Amino acid sequence: MSFISKPLDSVAGWSVRRKMDILLAFVLVLPPLAVLLLAQAADHRLLNAALVAMLAASVILFMPLSALLSHLLALRNINQLNTQCLRLKEGRYTPENLPPEQDEEHDFLRLKRNLHGLGLAIQSRERRLSQAIDNLADARRRIEESIEYAGLIQRAFLPGADAFAPLTRDHFLLWSQRDGVGGDACWIRPFPGGFLAAVIDCTGHGVPGAFMTLIVHSLFDKAAREGRDSPAALLSRVNALIKESLGQTGRGATSDDGMDCAVCRIESAAGRLTYAGARIPLLVLNAGEVEVLRGDPLGAGYVRTPADHRFSERKIALVPGQRFYLATDGLADTVGGPKRLPFGRGRFIRFILEQAGVPLADQAEALERHLSEYRGGEPRRDDLTVLGFEVEARS
Repeated sequence: MSFISKPLDSVAGWSVRRKMDILLAFVLVLPPLAVLLLAQAADHRLLNAALVAMLAASVILFMPLSALLSHLLALRNINQLNTQCLRLKEGRYTPENLPPEQDEEHDFLRLKRNLHGLGLAIQSRERRLSQAIDNLADARRRIEESIEYAGLIQRAFLPGADAFAPLTRDHFLLWSQRDGVGGDACWIRPFPGGFLAAVIDCTGHGVPGAFMTLIVHSLFDKAAREGRDSPAALLSRVNALIKESLGQTGRGATSDDGMDCAVCRIESAAGRLTYAGARIPLLVLNAGEVEVLRGDPLGAGYVRTPADHRFSERKIALVPGQRFYLATDGLADTVGGPKRLPFGRGRFIRFILEQAGVPLADQAEALERHLSEYRGGEPRRDDLTVLGFEVEARS
């Protein structure tokens, strides 16, 4: 078969079936015909009869044999094409024994060359894709390194749990940013006889949110240096400063960023706590019950919040055994459970009641584990900050 196929492949522009017709004509028709002519000249009747029978058989078998041999040659070409497809599947894109390019080719040779071109195209695209993946991996590595370093700066700039240790009887701070850095923050400022503390939820996540925390933290310091020492006055002033700093004072504002916030002023010597909030409530555990103190329904710094808005405040007396909790909405908005519902404030209140006999210092890990179990396979959706503290009234 290989002996027959080689000369056939070398004849450009002829189909396999045409080649087989010519071959069979030479093999089955011409030899008997030549013998018949010779025998006719010699007048051998017996030989004539045999040759006539041979010629008749050749004519009868011509078409079936032509179809059979064409099919066999087609199978040979199909097997070669299958071999080439397997090589492409295995990633070997250069075919073996590629036929020379000709002006006119039959369908199998054209398909073989097309597969060769397809293999080269796949190889080229695979090379470019591999380079693109390498570039993306390098870009991701540099971004992750930048975010990690930004996280170090944010943690160094913002107060951690240790900042509350000298000011409280017991406390915990759960500060967990969804993307390594984020828009949640704490602010604390001691003064003789007490301290000011704030839990802040700025617009955005990741690096943009982290920038906002640094801006807002600086504005809290500025407002405090100006003498705003009550939570309402402090929050009102920071609201105006955010709008002024970000150019969000008129209709032409190009951004609408701000914060939700809760500010507490704890005066241990006076036995008093004063609270003001912008969409972050204060939860007070006292005598086995949790009271929810709600602040103003407006955020601070946003375009829709007036620059001269005056936040309200609440004063409560400090009594032994009280505990105070402040949490950003990343806690309540954590989705999970069998029905994929938000964690909500009710579940947090139940957690507070269940942990009433547990030191606050141990509650951060317990709350983090509880949230992780509730979330299950659901992804993190927001930054999360929870501050719990207990102070002792002094006479």
